[in-house]
Amino acid sequence: MNKLFRCLGALAGLLALAAPAAAQTRLDISRPTYYPRVIRLAQGPGAGRLLASFDVGKAGTIYESPDNGRTWQHLADVADATPPGMCCSGLYEVPQALGDTPAGALLWATSVGTDRGGRGPCSIRAYRSLDGGRTWAFFSEPVRGFIGLWEAEFAVDAAGQLVVYYSTEEHKADGYNQALAHKTSADGGRTWGPETLDVGRPDGALRPGMAVVRRLPDGTYAMSYELCGQGCDAYLRRSPDGTHWGNPADLGTRIESAEGHHFAHAPTLAWAPLPGQPQGRLLAVGQLLLSNADNAVAPASGRVYMLNDHNGQGPWTEVPAPVPVPEAKDNPCPNYSSQLVPGADGLTVLEVALNFVDGTCQAFYQTAPLPTPPARAKASRKKRP
Repeated sequence: MNKLFRCLGALAGLLALAAPAAAQTRLDISRPTYYPRVIRLAQGPGAGRLLASFDVGKAGTIYESPDNGRTWQHLADVADATPPGMCCSGLYEVPQALGDTPAGALLWATSVGTDRGGRGPCSIRAYRSLDGGRTWAFFSEPVRGFIGLWEAEFAVDAAGQLVVYYSTEEHKADGYNQALAHKTSADGGRTWGPETLDVGRPDGALRPGMAVVRRLPDGTYAMSYELCGQGCDAYLRRSPDGTHWGNPADLGTRIESAEGHHFAHAPTLAWAPLPGQPQGRLLAVGQLLLSNADNAVAPASGRVYMLNDHNGQGPWTEVPAPVPVPEAKDNPCPNYSSQLVPGADGLTVLEVALNFVDGTCQAFYQTAPLPTPPARAKASRKKRP
């Protein structure tokens, strides 16, 4: 019981530290809205601008913010001619020239053919924008299948190749209920090489999915993902170069907080600069917060994200979410695949999260301060007269 009171006291202190300065705001999208993705542009005249994409039925919609997430305006829609609909889109800015894809080009990819009544032809299709997201054209089809392909995620590996990561159900005959895989492209995404499995076991049960990959300042890569078939808990693993992730049967390390909790369902990962610490910090969020002891839903579920100042090693710290979603549940709307976008100075974090409004899924956003690490906070107090 004393431990419980200490945890609640610590959480109350963090709430006071990181409480949003204003109420969360609903993003004005007139359609049911799913699967947010938000990036901060780093190239060209639009550097610093935020772009967000959402799934809105048979199209993706792109919004932009010129003022660090305070206001948003509709920029474009991306529609794919492949029936019947699309799912689980990804958004990426290419950081360097790759083939005929220039630095600053944008890629948006979506799963098509995966929401049919039965199984049938499906694929991940990529679109490219060369004007900051205002117009889009079909670019390539990195992977095709017949059972299920989901959740495209892009990165550039240490060798300068474009990588697409995705969830695949195409290896069920080999015993993989679902696996995480990737392909690489040597020409900026126009053509793609063979598939490599990254995470999965041929046990007919486990379903790793929803990979999010971030390159860290030391040149290594971190991947977060959910591990369904084992509670859909959020896991983390590392790669030295973005393409070699070790034995696929190694399931990685579960993301756990010092408060005794872990995330389940639809985790995402972000990297934030940390003044005075070159390695920066990692931020993670998941749909539900569960107790390590018994997997019960924790009281703070939907109300916190986690951060780690040690490259993802050791316990994580729970921090109040800028957009709390206490109604979070196992559902593709409330708090599903929420996005965390740290400020360029590492002092704030923007969250974009989903929730129901009168039965319709909508997106909300809000920015809040990032906590000061305890050591730095203590040093700052000592310097005061």
